[in-house]
Amino acid sequence: MPLKSNLNPFIVLLFFTVFSVNSQVFKTANGSLEALSGVQRYQVKFEYAQDLEIPKYESEATFLEIHSQKKEKKEAGSGEAFKNEWFSRRSEQYEPKFIQEFNFFNLKEKQVTVARNISDSEYKMVIYTSLIDPGNSNFFFKKDARLEVVIRIYNANNSDTVIYETQVVDVHSKGASLEDYDRIMSAYAELGRGLSKHLSRKTLN
Repeated sequence: MPLKSNLNPFIVLLFFTVFSVNSQVFKTANGSLEALSGVQRYQVKFEYAQDLEIPKYESEATFLEIHSQKKEKKEAGSGEAFKNEWFSRRSEQYEPKFIQEFNFFNLKEKQVTVARNISDSEYKMVIYTSLIDPGNSNFFFKKDARLEVVIRIYNANNSDTVIYETQVVDVHSKGASLEDYDRIMSAYAELGRGLSKHLSRKTLN
């Protein structure tokens, strides 16, 4: 005889739900991928909007202030440490992960690579982030992190003219990790893999 469960089916479903990952779509806003035909190496740079959007918050500054105050109440000094870490994680964690995953992708021996501060590439790729949603992961609710980014590619010696620019790309992390920073890093990893695949397929014959 089957056992009866007293758990509300909705609660069970909510507990195990992890929001599905949307496939990245790279639509051209300006320029053309044809101009990048055969390019295998890019100098990469990361930029973040001054008015970076954090969903549900008036501004990034408001988000930082609210969360730093919560942490400060629990432990003196942790609020300011949180603010500093929010920014330092970009160069220490998110950007290296993007580069690692971008360079790891290989499509039947067709491979595009990126690196910082190099002089052996005529092309500069800018990863411009306008939105970061850290997502959430607690006992009842799991939500992946989400980014909104625009990819711009220039001639390294002429940053006035865009060779190729995407429309806003919606990026989701893969798996709602318990740690905010890990979820955001996962989103940058997904972006790295997706963009590398996109350029390998569209620009390398």
